[in-house]
Amino acid sequence: MQFGIGILIFIHIMTGSMALVAFWVPLITRKGRRTHRVVGLVFAYSMMVTALTAIVLASIHLLFPSVIQADTAELRHEQYLFLGWMMLYLGVLALVLIMFGLKAVRNKGRYHLYKTPSILFMHGVLALLALWIFYLGWSERRVLLIGVAFIAFLMVPGNIRFILQKPGAKSGGLRREWLYQHFSSMIGAGIAGYSAFLSFGAAMYLPTQTFNPFLWTIPTILGVSFMLWLAKRQPRHD
Repeated sequence: MQFGIGILIFIHIMTGSMALVAFWVPLITRKGRRTHRVVGLVFAYSMMVTALTAIVLASIHLLFPSVIQADTAELRHEQYLFLGWMMLYLGVLALVLIMFGLKAVRNKGRYHLYKTPSILFMHGVLALLALWIFYLGWSERRVLLIGVAFIAFLMVPGNIRFILQKPGAKSGGLRREWLYQHFSSMIGAGIAGYSAFLSFGAAMYLPTQTFNPFLWTIPTILGVSFMLWLAKRQPRHD
């Protein structure tokens, strides 16, 4: 099993590194151009693989906690929360956002194509995981866990509203909404990726800083700020 876990970790690190580097190119290049589309797909698919391997690794850790050893009981408890539920949550969060962001580009303003059981199911799973992470944070008095749960609390209602809405009474009134959903989902996935990168680095090299909220809030603050700035440049409505 250790060999298989090693392969998964290698794939996770390689695709994660590709995604974190590629993330910035679509943000700074002209939207709709070839560079934006090609590098955007590199980011999306590499992040998708990273999220899937994170989900598998987290599931292994939760089902077989003895696979990952810690030096002390305190670290073992920290790693159980962090490497288990947190990795699972961030993996599902990134996967749902990437898949929804890609679907927004394909479907654009054709709202009936979003109302599928698979899309609603994915968002339901993400919402339940976020509630569980919030509960863990509340019961363990971990502000960090409470904070990251709010990423899904903010994303899921907006996505569900978009999925279930009907075109406005005014023709074309909501034609730009799909574009907003696209870039907010992709940036949200980037936030999840960079949050995991900074915090997992802390877990490996600075164990005492594993749950330092400052490390987690840097990507969130930057990402949300960029989304707000981009929302002003690209209005949701015509």
